[in-house]
Amino acid sequence: MELLTMKPRANVSRAARLWILLTAGVAFGAGCQAPQLRGPAAEAPIPTDTNAELCEYISNLPFVTNEACLRAVHVLKYGDVFPGAFGELRAKLSGDGVPVPEGPAAQFLTRADVGKIVATACGVRSGLNWRLTGLGRYAWRELQYKRIARISGEYGLVSGGEFLGVLARAEEYMFEHGEISERAELGEEPGS
Repeated sequence: MELLTMKPRANVSRAARLWILLTAGVAFGAGCQAPQLRGPAAEAPIPTDTNAELCEYISNLPFVTNEACLRAVHVLKYGDVFPGAFGELRAKLSGDGVPVPEGPAAQFLTRADVGKIVATACGVRSGLNWRLTGLGRYAWRELQYKRIARISGEYGLVSGGEFLGVLARAEEYMFEHGEISERAELGEEPGS
């Protein structure tokens, strides 16, 4: 019964309450933002000259970004690098039915985002849950079933190397299923 009659402690100082509110506000504000690429890699422009330069750029990324993913998917779908701006690339791919994620070019993508983009670009038309719900997690699982993606959780971020592996297996899948008649040429080796 003593617990029910205890008075709350009200001796928390005004400065402590202000500190708690400030910390909670900063934590909430930082937690609601999508992770983005920062530092030298964010300032370096994405190469649009050859496929080899684009692949080298992606392989050096800690995690694949929105723009890098869409440029690589353009190569996968059409066989060449898109030379235009990011906004034009988004418009072209979305006009062709490829789901493009919202957000800035430097935003990191989850496996669910990549799954939706790659599965649609590859012409994967199976997967009942994916087709009914449209959720990227089911698209990623469908890519796993088709052996395009390796077994992993669908909500983690995709590293540059992992993404290049997915693209290579996606191209193989498209070639085997008649979605493309020839494979994309890499072009000259960067720096030569």
